[in-house]
Amino acid sequence: MDMAFNPDQIGLLDSVTKLAAPFRLPPPNARETLLTSSELERQLTEAGFRDVARYEGMGPLDAVLVGETVHALPYSVEFIGSALLGKALDLEFAGPVALLEAPAETPARFLAAGCTALIADGEDVRIVAVTADMVDPVPSPFAYPLGKLKPGASSAGTVLKDAAAGMRLWWNLALAVDIGATARAAVDLTIGYVKDRRQFGKPIGAYQAVQHRLSECTVAVHAVQSLSRRAAALGTLEAALAAAIYAKEAIPRIIYDTHQFQGAIGVTYEYPLHFFTYRLRLLHGELGSLSDCGESLAYERWVEDPMDWSR
Repeated sequence: MDMAFNPDQIGLLDSVTKLAAPFRLPPPNARETLLTSSELERQLTEAGFRDVARYEGMGPLDAVLVGETVHALPYSVEFIGSALLGKALDLEFAGPVALLEAPAETPARFLAAGCTALIADGEDVRIVAVTADMVDPVPSPFAYPLGKLKPGASSAGTVLKDAAAGMRLWWNLALAVDIGATARAAVDLTIGYVKDRRQFGKPIGAYQAVQHRLSECTVAVHAVQSLSRRAAALGTLEAALAAAIYAKEAIPRIIYDTHQFQGAIGVTYEYPLHFFTYRLRLLHGELGSLSDCGESLAYERWVEDPMDWSR
C-alpha cells in the first residue's frame, strides 16, 4: 500500500507548518493554564484551512493532516471538529463548534457565546447558535475553555434530522486526532528535555530505561496517528471508534512518562508540558469512558442491529 503523501498534501502540510511556526512556543514567562490566540484563529480562517475538507480533490484526510499540526500547539484551538463536521453535515460555522450529547447538561469544550453547539439527540442533531445569555463559563485547569448551557438553552435552535450517526462518527475521529496531536507534542517536548538534561555526566536520554519507555510512547503516538488517518480515509464509525479507543488507552501512559522524565519542572506553570497533559486528562473522558467506547465498537462490529444510542 502506498502511504506517501501526494503533491497537494505535501503543499498543504508545508503551508500549515509555516503558519503554525510562530505559535509553537508559549509567550515568555507565561504562567496561565489556558492559552488562546485570536491571531491564530484568524490566520487559520483567512488561509482557508477550516474549509480544507470541502475543496475539490480534498476531504477528511486532508483536514486530519492539518489538525495534527494545529492541535500540537500549546494554544487551545477549535479546529478539527468544525473542519470535519462542516463537511459531513454540510454546515458553515461562523465561529468555534462545541459538541454535546443530549441532554447537554455537562460542560463542553469551546462552549461560549458566538459558538455553534451541535447536540446529538437520539437520531437527530440540534444546532444552536449560542449567545451570551445561554451559557455560563466554567473555570477549569484543563487547558481548554469550558462552558455549560443554561437550563432550556439546549431546546433552542434547529433540528437536523437523522444526522446524529454522522456526527458521532466524525466526533470520534476528531477526538482521536486531538489526542494524538496533543500526546505527540508532550512526547516531543520530553524527548527534547532528556537530550539536554544531564545527570551523572551524560544526558538522561542516554540511559536505556529512559529510551525504552519514550520509544513505547512514540510508538503509541504514531499508532494513534495512523488509525486516525485510516478512519478519515474509510469514513466508517467502526474505524473512528477504533482510533478513539486506542488514543484513550494511550493517555495514562503518555501523561505518566512525560511527567516522570521531566521531574518537578514538568508540574510548574512556567514550563509548557501542562498545556498538553492537562488537555489529555479532559479528553480522556470525552464521549464516555473507555469501556463505553469499547462497547460501542463491539456493537458496531458484531451486532446486526444498530446500537440504541438513546439508552
